[in-house]
Amino acid sequence: MIQPRHRLLDIWRSILSCSTEGRNWVNPGRAGRNSISDAEQLVCLLYPAFKISDLGFSEPDAMEPDVHEVLSPLGDWAGVPKALAGIIRDYLDMYTAENGTPVFPPGGSLRPLDPKAQASPEQSRLETVEAFSMAVTFSLSALAFVKSFAKKVRGEELAASLRGIHEALDRRLTHAMRGLLHSFAVDVFPVDSTRGDTLVLALGQRRQSRRALVDRLRSEMRPIRNGLRDLVPPSVAPGLVDEALLFECGWSWGPVRSDDNPLHLAEPVPSLYFTATAMDGIVDLFSPQTLRLGLLGREQQTLAQELHLRWELTQGYWTSLARFGGARWPLLQNMPWRTVESEESDYATLQVASVVVHNLMRQHGDDEFAPVDDLTPLAAVLEELAARGGITRRPSDRSRTVELHDPGELIPLPGSERHGPAMGWLMADYAPMLLKRMLQVARLTSDLPRRDRLMSVADELVDHLWRRRLSRGRAAGLWDAPGGVFGAREPHATAPSWYLTERVVEVLVVAATMVKAPPVRSPQLLETAGEKLREAEHLFAQETMSRPVGGSSPDEPLVRIEAALRRARDIVDSRPGTSAALVDEVLRELDGLALARSRAARGG
Repeated sequence: MIQPRHRLLDIWRSILSCSTEGRNWVNPGRAGRNSISDAEQLVCLLYPAFKISDLGFSEPDAMEPDVHEVLSPLGDWAGVPKALAGIIRDYLDMYTAENGTPVFPPGGSLRPLDPKAQASPEQSRLETVEAFSMAVTFSLSALAFVKSFAKKVRGEELAASLRGIHEALDRRLTHAMRGLLHSFAVDVFPVDSTRGDTLVLALGQRRQSRRALVDRLRSEMRPIRNGLRDLVPPSVAPGLVDEALLFECGWSWGPVRSDDNPLHLAEPVPSLYFTATAMDGIVDLFSPQTLRLGLLGREQQTLAQELHLRWELTQGYWTSLARFGGARWPLLQNMPWRTVESEESDYATLQVASVVVHNLMRQHGDDEFAPVDDLTPLAAVLEELAARGGITRRPSDRSRTVELHDPGELIPLPGSERHGPAMGWLMADYAPMLLKRMLQVARLTSDLPRRDRLMSVADELVDHLWRRRLSRGRAAGLWDAPGGVFGAREPHATAPSWYLTERVVEVLVVAATMVKAPPVRSPQLLETAGEKLREAEHLFAQETMSRPVGGSSPDEPLVRIEAALRRARDIVDSRPGTSAALVDEVLRELDGLALARSRAARGG
């Protein structure tokens, strides 16, 4: 069992151990101080409290004892939320320009593709989708905390400080949402181009003619194409009107190049990694917590709707590609996925699967019984990715498999070379991303044996990740020490990777959400429980017919039986196993009453 609450509190304990020096909050992370790493460090604390009410710390009177025990380095019961508000304020002060504009310096998160090169001063100020997505999650989590804490504050000085924090978070959230809008990209290209050849080659799984494949692709993508026409710049719109051209949509690595802003450099080419990253942030804008707490202002609600349109169209595009060719999802199962840049990667397969999972979760919504597609092919893809990633199966090409995790895959950022050397982004979250998607699919599937299989593989992934924790230093218990799994590559690592630690925290929040959700219903068990309940209710009616009419005390067996049957009827749809267990007790008691009456009738 994953035990998310226990593991989250252990992580918090380790974070507090390495992040507090007296009354000071420090970042000992291996990426140094930057807007992304500092936000990831805080999100590790704020996001679980945002999503899981039992872990909240904004109201001292409602804080659970084990939560306060872990957070006690920050102060007493009243001091914990006050200290965290100060830490959030300091973060906002550091990453806000003098004119009040939020800034998102990436620090060491960006690195030159040439190890001998050095980033220019302009490149050190580039804004990325990674920063925007993390800023959305950070801002929403912090806004929820500040809004709740402010209700309990009486002192005017602290109340004024919280209002200032709220305003700064609001500005940061708005800027991040605009940044995600500006980073959305649609790339249009001819069928006979290199990009077109790569896409058509990947689709040709059944030896159909090239013309038939292209015609079918155009037909399936027509609704997506039509939906995109009103969302793209005028320079792209003519290409979308021309159905002879193919296209891709999603998020580039940062704001797409613009003459109006010299730091908007990204080529309008979607990236699978940044598309999946953007979606993970956007989905928080529509979470039940965000809506229930009213965290979005009027302008943000408009921006959220614009992002939601792009989110849905992108899901539709990549899901159509993944399922192109039939119900078996042959393109997704034909690993590794080949991108239109002609690169093959299991990482790319995982990222496409991530987008597909987002689409399935959108279909599912908040209705736990909503029908979803047959998830067997997708579940099989995730299981195979665990094997190919050297987690559940010994890798055949060990060096390439290990590189998925350590150091990860360095992807280029086209357009970044306009202000210096060509830059790249190191993605190294293969294991936690795979575990997150596996848990989400397990939550969605109605196939109980398949769900059990997914949870079994998820347990292996958890074991893999827990063996990669740091084992020494003040950050012991955090991530990442890949040598614990793959052999000593960094045997004495003591600095935490907030990048990977934050991803593990996200996984545990997903696991906690699963634990809190109602149990998955078995149709067979539901039918059995219903049959037992009908029999018990009929026998109960017979028993009442055999009793003389008169007063009865609360201790009378029939009163207890009637209450048990009423409870069993109330929960039979949501908890058929529990209902069946209650009915079993009722049936035994009714049989005892019938047997006693039969013996009495025979005089013995």
